Amino acid sequence: MDILWDVLAIVALVTCVIIGLQVWAIRAWHGVWRWLAAAPLLLAAADLVLILVSTAIDPTSHNLWPLELAMILVTGLPVVGVLWLVRMVAMA
Repeated sequence: MDILWDVLAIVALVTCVIIGLQVWAIRAWHGVWRWLAAAPLLLAAADLVLILVSTAIDPTSHNLWPLELAMILVTGLPVVGVLWLVRMVAMA
């Protein structure tokens, strides 16, 4: 049972770091780059609304919602990474 908590702590830590990187990109970049960097967080916000509405209708519909939200947030890292690379090439 202790391993489960360790894994959940690691997932929470990685998710917080990824959110921090995305927020940094949103704050540091301007114009269309800011909107593109915000897209993964907007997707996560939409999923959070979906989770809230779905669980209001059926409380058992999203039993693993923290993992679902973490998986969606983790997809933001490659998106911001690719945007960073494309931005570096475009600015050069």
